[in-house]
Amino acid sequence: MNQANPYWAGLEVALADTSGIIVPKGEDEAAYFEKLRSSIRAHATAAEKVSAIVVEPGFCHRELGTTITGYLLAKSKGYWLVFEPDEGEYYCFWGADADSLGAYGVCGNPLYCWWD
Repeated sequence: MNQANPYWAGLEVALADTSGIIVPKGEDEAAYFEKLRSSIRAHATAAEKVSAIVVEPGFCHRELGTTITGYLLAKSKGYWLVFEPDEGEYYCFWGADADSLGAYGVCGNPLYCWWD
């Protein structure tokens, strides 16, 4: 699936950056990051355009109630990894389906924006 998504090459580059990502206590750092990368790749999607409403706690650069629109890269268990190309920013949206997504203040490194 990732070959069909035009934003995937940039994501692969971003996945190499582990700076600022906290590794859970007792976890092997290299194994933890590889588990996250593998999970993102396993849940890759087409570059579907999706939107979410900014909700509490929000973002310092976005008003509550505004909309963020970007392109889906991966989704699993209500987590949606989205790339906003105008900002060059990765976001985590939450929700059961594309019609009810919320953006709760998680953005930045795609490894930070993904839970496994």
